[in-house]
Amino acid sequence: MSSTNGMIRMAMIGCGQIARAHLKALDNVPGICVTWCQDLNQERATTAAGPCNAQATTDYGHVLAAPDVDAVFICLPHHLHEPFGVEAAAAGKHVLVEKPMAMNQTEAQRMVDAADRAGVSLCVGQSTRCMAGMRQAHALLADGVIGDIRHIMYQRVFFVEKLSTEWRRVEGECGGLYLSIFGSHDVDVALWLMSAVTGAAAVPARVWSSLRANSQASGGDSDGVLCLDFDDGRLTTFQFSLCSRQNRHETLVVGAQGTLSVLGNEVRLNGELVEAQMPANVYADAFSEQLRQFVAALRGEGPLPAPGREVLTVVRTLDLARESAELGLPRDF
Repeated sequence: MSSTNGMIRMAMIGCGQIARAHLKALDNVPGICVTWCQDLNQERATTAAGPCNAQATTDYGHVLAAPDVDAVFICLPHHLHEPFGVEAAAAGKHVLVEKPMAMNQTEAQRMVDAADRAGVSLCVGQSTRCMAGMRQAHALLADGVIGDIRHIMYQRVFFVEKLSTEWRRVEGECGGLYLSIFGSHDVDVALWLMSAVTGAAAVPARVWSSLRANSQASGGDSDGVLCLDFDDGRLTTFQFSLCSRQNRHETLVVGAQGTLSVLGNEVRLNGELVEAQMPANVYADAFSEQLRQFVAALRGEGPLPAPGREVLTVVRTLDLARESAELGLPRDF
């Protein structure tokens, strides 16, 4: 990988709300610089490029042909992740793509195959893994503090009054509401935590779900339950509502020898707070940590934070959750 002064040169693809948050997170990450900002809206691209001293364009092909781009960060509507990711890989660029990885498993597999053919890295923005509390929980689980994991219970309830962009209301562009926007994070981090004790990938044997569309913000899935059943007896269950006037976002990990919970910045072991220095803004810090790990991986100094091939399991799980809800039956993985 060619670069200047050891810097990873990145192009931001799509310069909307989430891209702006990632660009701000880059300020805290050494070893990477933004050289291009691309958006179909020239004004958005120019505005994003200004603070980075980057070049702005509406032409994606121009970015992929640019010699001063080592990697692209795709922050586009969900239905564009696969075509833009495949094209970037074919051009020899490393790819970091916002979650969800793709609209379905078929698209996600095409992205993985394209990266493999080109010999480039494909990483998915599963930034919940990079939140300080989740990283601490993963480390504790890996140390065996609660023994073998029996059950992970994940709850996310809050109120969505209005979606921040119109495309998120469009099924063909977003892929739904909870499962595509939030469930992709929740399923991923639960499977990641489940794998902490053994180090082996956690792959469910069966998926069951029941979904409801109760939100005025979108016609997509706003409320429901999801259950992942593993052949070794482990369970992962999710409860969610985007219509709740009371907020709660908690992960409870039940082990053979104890219980670990993550609630915001707090990690508790058997109810007792585990002392740790936590960042003031867990979400901004997670974005920065994700980019730090991505840069280290491209330099050969560590693993990707969420490799595309690993995230195929998440995409498959979401596909089966939709199938299960539609049919009213569990679906084999």
